[in-house]
Amino acid sequence: MPGLNIAVDLGSGSIKVYIQGRGIVYCQAYAVAYDAYTDEVIAIGNSAKEMLEKTPETIDLVLPIKSGVIADFSSMKHILSNIIEKVCRWRIFKPNVIISAPSGCTALEKKTIIDVVCAAGAGKVSVIDEPVASALGCAMNISRPYGVMVIDIGAGTSDIAVITMGCVAYSTSLKIAGDDMNEAICQYIKREKDIVIGYHTAEEIKKTVGCAVETEEEFEMSVNGKDFVTSMPVMFSVTSKEICAALSDCVKAIINETRNVLEEIPYEMYSDICNDGIILTGGSAKLKGLDIAFRNKFNIPVTVAADSEHTAAKGAGYALKDLAAYEDNGYVFKIKQQLR
Repeated sequence: MPGLNIAVDLGSGSIKVYIQGRGIVYCQAYAVAYDAYTDEVIAIGNSAKEMLEKTPETIDLVLPIKSGVIADFSSMKHILSNIIEKVCRWRIFKPNVIISAPSGCTALEKKTIIDVVCAAGAGKVSVIDEPVASALGCAMNISRPYGVMVIDIGAGTSDIAVITMGCVAYSTSLKIAGDDMNEAICQYIKREKDIVIGYHTAEEIKKTVGCAVETEEEFEMSVNGKDFVTSMPVMFSVTSKEICAALSDCVKAIINETRNVLEEIPYEMYSDICNDGIILTGGSAKLKGLDIAFRNKFNIPVTVAADSEHTAAKGAGYALKDLAAYEDNGYVFKIKQQLR
């Protein structure tokens, strides 16, 4: 079938692909493993990400996305080429691609994204702001003159946006998100317990006992680490109260940035948000108690989107249903020629 339409969510932690009529067909981490001597690609995606902090000298591991920005174009091209090859297979025609990108991207960064996607084998490429895609993925009506607030908290960035009449009215992109939470956990345990842990261990701690506010019931888990003084293996316990303290600065930073956006918007738009509340999306929005932390600060309804990790990909996929109409609406999509 010519003209295959696909949507790609360029999240800061993983890349997700939505095919019209099939849903999400690909969800893999941003990682490429190369042979250090021949530069041959050994692994891409989750299989490569599992090698993090475990690679020998013969393998170079590259993470092409840093803080929501493409830091290594060659690796990103390999990832996208691999995706397009898998989803298109024997199709003759190049696919039409919608890219969901952080709202804080400049015109130059969007042009770079489009160039990389085209170089990877795509045909026509359009870009949609990630908060708009997330709102569509939550089945929200964003076409009317009504303020809707979406906070997309991913791995590398937190996009805070107010949307009205189909486009972003006010937004900011904060480079504090899930990866920073993992780093905060590593630093807290090193500072308080003199124990060193790695990225994957910190991620597991965050998912198991991590929380944004202290809970009545305290959770505990056992973790393996390395003693900072003796460099010997050690097993220790960590509680949800400790991790709440470790994550407090990250949570406060996102909340304070949200307050700054709320202070900028007109009263009528603020009133709309007070009525309908704030929607939290993104993988890191699943942190326990994060909605409660926002609710306690602003005293307005806060909801974590169902399947929050995939809302942007689903929303970009939703836009595929009426691709021509969205392309005609210049404030939602930017075609390549407009970004030159």
